[in-house]
Amino acid sequence: MIDKKQISRDITRLAIPVVLENTLQILANVITAAMIGRLISTDISAQGISNRVTQIYWALFRGLGVGVTVVVAVQYGAGKLGRCRRIAEQAYLSIMPVALAFMTVTLLFPHQLLRIFTSDPVILARGVQYIRIAAWAIPFNVLTSMNTAAFNGQGNTKTPMYVAIFLNLVNVAVGYTLIFGAFGAPKLGVIGAAIAYVVSQSSGGLLGLWLLYKPNGFFSHCRHEENFWRLDWSIVREIVTVGLPAAAENLFWQFSAVILSRVILTYGSDSYAAYQLGVQAEMLCEMPSVGFLTTATTLGAKAIGMRDQKLFEAYYKQLLKICLLMSVPAFAALFFVPGFFMGFLTDNPVLFDIGVKYVFIMSFAQPPQILAKVYTGMTRAAGYKRIPMLVSFIGIWCVRVPMSLICANLLHLDITFIWWAITMDQVTRILISIGIFKKKDIVHTIDRLNNEEALAHESV
Repeated sequence: MIDKKQISRDITRLAIPVVLENTLQILANVITAAMIGRLISTDISAQGISNRVTQIYWALFRGLGVGVTVVVAVQYGAGKLGRCRRIAEQAYLSIMPVALAFMTVTLLFPHQLLRIFTSDPVILARGVQYIRIAAWAIPFNVLTSMNTAAFNGQGNTKTPMYVAIFLNLVNVAVGYTLIFGAFGAPKLGVIGAAIAYVVSQSSGGLLGLWLLYKPNGFFSHCRHEENFWRLDWSIVREIVTVGLPAAAENLFWQFSAVILSRVILTYGSDSYAAYQLGVQAEMLCEMPSVGFLTTATTLGAKAIGMRDQKLFEAYYKQLLKICLLMSVPAFAALFFVPGFFMGFLTDNPVLFDIGVKYVFIMSFAQPPQILAKVYTGMTRAAGYKRIPMLVSFIGIWCVRVPMSLICANLLHLDITFIWWAITMDQVTRILISIGIFKKKDIVHTIDRLNNEEALAHESV
């Protein structure tokens, strides 16, 4: 029999640190956005388009980190600790050169990258200044992502939370000091935010690495005899096989954000600046649920590694119930008090009015967006690596992008129709996810695996 209290404890033990970690990250982003929101709209837009570039890289690394989490979690569930460490080290060795290549391209061709979004000379000039500094954080983004994946894969979500606390405190403290010129420091505005980003990311990445390798750290209990510097292509293929579809899913969103940014910028820099701030307001309400994608993926993979069908099913049902409950206050907050969130982020009345409309419409996207985390995580853990990617592709490239382009370029409708296109994307995705989950009978994946292994054993 499955102990329901133990199931809840497993979810709580894993989810709460992840939720707190993501909450801290979002809060730090919101505070930074609020500080930059006191600057002029061109500075806000410059940071926004620069972040679009670096977040494309981050989407790839985060997706590969999902691959590391799943592969480590399966091996951890099977009790193969040395294999866990070997997988994480192969991730460092194979992915870091890619990060260095991206950093080099960004430093050499900042104008070309940012010109994809806008031809406004003021925004471009400020954006180039920002991205030439922020690019130095790219290798440390990889380090942080792989560190977090190594910890999450073995069910330790507390350590990444502590790293996030440290990282975000550094970001806010250095950002406040350099953006506004506090404590006798130079007043650098949006450039100060770029410096704070690099300092915080490098600090967090190095701290996480030290915590993994220090005496009594996770890796000290996971010995193996392999040479760190020798690539094991079987492990790299395993990480990429699981992680690349997740990365593609993230990249679909990021590339659509490039197109969406260009569309919104046709309405003016104020509209784009308000959109950037509105996204941060939306994330404030979504943040209690953001860790449940990692939770669903990790616990699902753990149950598969243990070959425990009842455990997998119990995790799925309880996670779905929790996320359904979380979607109610998220919807209510954005629906009833959108002005409260935008008032925190900016004192510019023009940006406030545009942002309030965005936040209100995004309230309808919260329930499908939150529930999708469970379906995506459990589907990916069950070995259906490409399904979440295909669902994202349909929602983004068959709904969000074409609707936005039609509304803006053909019909010349108000910008609020762009916001509705984003909401329709989320609704489409959750409906498809539920349909596929039931059709594939994903909840009984382990029963099928056990039956297949039994048949294979009998045939031998």
